[in-house]
Amino acid sequence: MRQKQIGPYWVRKMNVKRPFGLAAAFLALAVAPAGAEEGMWTFDKFPSVKVKADLGWAPDQAWLDHVRLSSARIEGGCSSAIVSAEGLVQTNHHCVVGCVQNLSAPGNDLVVTGYLARGRAEERPCPGMALQVLTDITDITAEIAKATAGATGAALTKARNAAESRLQKACMKNREGRSCEVVSLYEGGRYNLYGYKRYEDIRLVFAPELGTAFFGGDPDNFNFPRYCLDVGYVRLYENGKPASTPEHFKLRAAPLAAEEPVFVSGNPGGTSRQLTTAELAFQRDYVLPWRLNMHAELRGRLLAFAALGAEEQRIASDTLFSQENSFKARIGMRLALVDPAVFGVKQAEEADLIKRIGADAKLKAEVGDAFGEIARATSAFSAFNQFYYYAEQAPGYGSELMNFARTLVRGAAERAKPDGQRLPGYTDATIGKTEADLLAATPVEKPLETLLISFWLSKTREYLTADDPFVRKLLGKESPEGLAARLVVGTKLGDRAERARLWKGGAKAIADSRDPLIVFVRNWDEDARAIRKRYEEEVDGPIVLAHQRLAKARFALYGDALSPDATFTLRLSYGRVRGWTEPSGRVVEPFTYFSGLSARATGAPPFKLAPSWEKRITSLEPGTIFDVSTTNDIIGGNSGSPLIDREGRVAGAIFDGNIHSLGGNYIYDGRLNRTVSVASTAILAALSEVYGASDLVAELKQ
Repeated sequence: MRQKQIGPYWVRKMNVKRPFGLAAAFLALAVAPAGAEEGMWTFDKFPSVKVKADLGWAPDQAWLDHVRLSSARIEGGCSSAIVSAEGLVQTNHHCVVGCVQNLSAPGNDLVVTGYLARGRAEERPCPGMALQVLTDITDITAEIAKATAGATGAALTKARNAAESRLQKACMKNREGRSCEVVSLYEGGRYNLYGYKRYEDIRLVFAPELGTAFFGGDPDNFNFPRYCLDVGYVRLYENGKPASTPEHFKLRAAPLAAEEPVFVSGNPGGTSRQLTTAELAFQRDYVLPWRLNMHAELRGRLLAFAALGAEEQRIASDTLFSQENSFKARIGMRLALVDPAVFGVKQAEEADLIKRIGADAKLKAEVGDAFGEIARATSAFSAFNQFYYYAEQAPGYGSELMNFARTLVRGAAERAKPDGQRLPGYTDATIGKTEADLLAATPVEKPLETLLISFWLSKTREYLTADDPFVRKLLGKESPEGLAARLVVGTKLGDRAERARLWKGGAKAIADSRDPLIVFVRNWDEDARAIRKRYEEEVDGPIVLAHQRLAKARFALYGDALSPDATFTLRLSYGRVRGWTEPSGRVVEPFTYFSGLSARATGAPPFKLAPSWEKRITSLEPGTIFDVSTTNDIIGGNSGSPLIDREGRVAGAIFDGNIHSLGGNYIYDGRLNRTVSVASTAILAALSEVYGASDLVAELKQ
């Protein structure tokens, strides 16, 4: 299965409980500034002066460059740290669990038992996994502005896409192993071109048992204290050999101290702190309730499927884990937006911006009716957002086979067009990654594929209604379950050789194909393209233009004192090792210890120790720091990010946030929001004393 989004780290984690004192906390926040630690800063605009004032110390350029080149983005939604000169990478268990599941087989569930490679020969390839290291950043705002000048609606989107493709292609020219990406910041107020060193040969080195990595399960999720060894190791390979990575982190063996300054270098997936209240209300009132229903129903179907037997449980485990955590994530997001105090803060921020713009005649003229334009475009989207989602954004709802079919059908059509007219993912600059994903040796589990496709079909029929022309085109006279079963049983797209044949054959091969999934997607792809065009014309284009004007106004009024919203690109946040005090008065300390794990273990899931830990728990030093709480500002995508001390050493791996961080997509409160990491002290002790991974420990200590 592909990597799944996971909590503050990704987008997979959130708790259904209402956060204690959320309203009270944010009422106070409305009249007081957020914590000094707020911000997910780009490496080319890191606020060193501010950081020095807050922490008494700030990194220099050499430190920033070293951290940037030692950090890696896992394509699909996680972050990681290069921790040896031979390509060893540290991340979270939940960031490599997809690889672990792909390497499992009936009767050999490595997700349950864990995996340790004893020597390089046992390091096993992770199908479809790729990592990127950010090597350079170039400001291309002027180039994008010139290319899109005067364009509106779909024409603006087309012009922007063409310019981005041209710039990305030039960035990659004659540079093997390089990928490039245009990054929009401040809602289109600034554009950067990011160049990456890309690794495609990734091999699994170590993953603990699921019961160890996710000890405490849902009851402990988004809470603290925690006792999770949520860590995993993979290795980068080039030309069949471990990659040479002279820029890498050292692991810190000494324990952290309370109030010590710490940094997080990772790829936060996305925040919405600069959206207008009209956009936030749309999420609150329409999108989130609908998506929560989707997650809840699919979770139920997956639980029923997993209950059929051990093999079904193995097949479904990663997807089920993803759905459970996505469900909780969106619960947390909506809880924040329905809280009048939280929404009141956003309204106050917007009112202040409107007032400041209105006081400057020049700014007022330049901004025009930007807020009204965004509100009208958002309102227009409410009429077709579900059609856009089911037809264009998420057909198949996570099905590998459906993704293969659509990539093949669209690839054949897009490659015949001039580069600047192609859809994203099919341009000369991006098609290599698309092809690599398509042709990766990704296992396909047909029972799970049938479940996912039938779920998508049933929800499309439910929300668009059985009388909708698109639904009739999808289903004809078949049921969702019957059609899904026919498509999955009849397709040959699970065979990578067949996918390669169709990809290489291009438009003729696709037109001639009688594969039921190819025929199925061909039948409705034009409808999906049409709704995409409508979205670009009525929603994306107008909103982009309006936000660009607002971004210019913010720069004029505030400068770059505010960090841009997260974009799943490399950012650096700073903070301190610190617990917090609940509104109830309960004090939460910043550390947990091995002794607490023993006390929390009950012998029954999710508080059951894995056999390896049961054998050795009494011999472990009880005072070893296990997990740690810090004030760093993170969000989905930060999973696996290194927690770094001022010497640039890795002191832990980010894997969670506390319950108060649930609204972090929209707002940050430094008094309560906390990041949760597994400490390097626990990682080294576990590897040495529980798993006997002496070679791995020796490499980490070099």
